[in-house]
Amino acid sequence: MADFTVDEWPKGSLEETVQNAVKSWEMELSHKIKLQDFNTINPRKFKLFVNGREGLSGEETLRIGSYNAFLKSPLPEEFQYYKAEEETFESSHEAFRSCFPRGFAWEVIEVYSPPPLIAFKFRHWGFFEGPFKSHSPTGELVEFYGLATLKVDEALKVEEAEVYYDPAELFGGLLKGKITASESQSKENVKEDLAASVGCPFFKPKE
Repeated sequence: MADFTVDEWPKGSLEETVQNAVKSWEMELSHKIKLQDFNTINPRKFKLFVNGREGLSGEETLRIGSYNAFLKSPLPEEFQYYKAEEETFESSHEAFRSCFPRGFAWEVIEVYSPPPLIAFKFRHWGFFEGPFKSHSPTGELVEFYGLATLKVDEALKVEEAEVYYDPAELFGGLLKGKITASESQSKENVKEDLAASVGCPFFKPKE
């Protein structure tokens, strides 16, 4: 079985502090239902910015879930790998729990600046061992790297988070899985039904 370990930084180091803080924030986003119960952010000031998009408040981020917050795309719908607007908090978490049954690890690679404006490089990774939507698992390592800044207060609670990464690094690995036969047939049936409904002159029904 492939190794699934995360690098550990020296105890008390800035790198360990940042890594633990972000892991705690992700845990709170996944398990807490009231923003006032969060210990990692300043609820009144918190804003999340991803890849230069408009910022999300803490309440908005909590409502749609961390996956949907990070995976929203400005691309036209037909070019989107993942349609965040069609997913709920629950469905998004189920999709990634399913494809990464051993977990989707997160780790700090390097910290460039200390508080109050922390800048760092990170890695998110897991082994594609369960189905993702209609794609079968490959068992391969899927990972992506990114850069982020955290503006924190005196208590190290996050007021603003800016994250930059390339979603294609993630979905390039997930979409390599073969499409299941039932899904392929379903898509073919949709094409046939659509062509028949509009009387397409170039469509010849199967005999």
